[in-house]
Amino acid sequence: MMLALPLPAKLGYATGDLGISIAYFALGFFFLFYLTDVVGLSAAAAGTVVLIGKLWDGVNDPLIGILNDRTRTSRGRKRTWLLYGAVPFALSFVLLWWLPTGASPTAAFLLATAAILLFATAYSVVAVPYNALVPVLTRDYDERTQLVAFKAVTSALGTILGGGIALLVTRGEDLGGALHSVSLVFGVVCGLAVLVAARSVTGYEARHDVDITRVPLRRYVALATEASVSTLLWFKLVGAVATGVLTASIPYFAAHVLGSAGLATVSLAIYTVSAAALVPVANRLTHRVEKPRMLLAYNAVAAVLLVVIGFVASTGSTLVFLVGSALLGAAMSAYLLIPPSLVPDLVDHYEWTRGERHESVFFGLWMTVHQLGLGVAGFVLGLVLQVFGYDGTAEAQTAGGVLGVRIAFGVVPGLLLVRASLILLRYHVTRARYEEARLGLAGAPS
Repeated sequence: MMLALPLPAKLGYATGDLGISIAYFALGFFFLFYLTDVVGLSAAAAGTVVLIGKLWDGVNDPLIGILNDRTRTSRGRKRTWLLYGAVPFALSFVLLWWLPTGASPTAAFLLATAAILLFATAYSVVAVPYNALVPVLTRDYDERTQLVAFKAVTSALGTILGGGIALLVTRGEDLGGALHSVSLVFGVVCGLAVLVAARSVTGYEARHDVDITRVPLRRYVALATEASVSTLLWFKLVGAVATGVLTASIPYFAAHVLGSAGLATVSLAIYTVSAAALVPVANRLTHRVEKPRMLLAYNAVAAVLLVVIGFVASTGSTLVFLVGSALLGAAMSAYLLIPPSLVPDLVDHYEWTRGERHESVFFGLWMTVHQLGLGVAGFVLGLVLQVFGYDGTAEAQTAGGVLGVRIAFGVVPGLLLVRASLILLRYHVTRARYEEARLGLAGAPS
């Protein structure tokens, strides 16, 4: 009989996602806007900076996954990386928001690129092993989904705090000084949250800490081409582009369609609270409906809402935008829960069917395509804005620039969310197949 993971350990582990999400969403929600409207880069140059950072993630995430799986230490191979990576992670985040505002375009581009490469590395050092702890802490299908649900709630709080940095756009003239202060506070929170997670799972990592299969490095490349793995990776890639474009376009939509940059923060808070509040409902539905079909229905509703909000809202439509944000959050609650719960099941199913266990490698691949998707999202958003004539230094945008913002917010994310859901329908690790794998690994008759 498998012992349930104690509630304090679950909550402590979930706390780590607070710090990771603050950094992640501050970057995704505001960094492109910060580069164009504060640092002074062109939209295309800013999008290229983000893309370079994500391309680097495409290299370092799987490498860190391989190194993490091969780490041998009495503290636990995942906890050790959290313990030693927390401080570099926090410092690299702070550095992102200390870029000079008076540098030449070339210098600003190079400095921004260096900063995002450093952060991408430090982020992966903690995020890959942190996420890979889920299949180690429990093998129960529903308990894993519950653990991810706890993470989703702390992630929602991190989303609000990280996205809240956009509020600075509407406050005072000393924006640089404000960014310095807020980034220092956020940096401390990010580092401490990761350390709390590491401390909370002390002694639990060893419960399922098996000897990870050592295979040639070329084998890891082949893993990504296998049916179940490639389906999940394509789903994640397309979904990351969708959510990346949506998140990064909100400040532009609030500022140039609604006429109030401050609404971006209010909208994000309403959206996130709504999504987090309905995660328990989505969690209960996963007991009755297979996750891929459930996600398709939710994402289709989200796509319709995005089109309505994107082309109905205008200056003065504050209520429409905020109500729409709440409804959109409700529709996206399944996306907050389901995707992160899929990889842990794949780890055990793959071990059962192939005889190889790759915990951090699978999460490294998952994060690789996620970061690549965000990089593509930043590049696509920058390109769309550039094509429609957006100018971050202009006092007022042209009609073409505003149309580009509407399309980026209201059309592109919805189409991609539906496409991602259709890809996931091909994923065959169902609840029944996972239970067969779990029982087989436990030595019980299936």
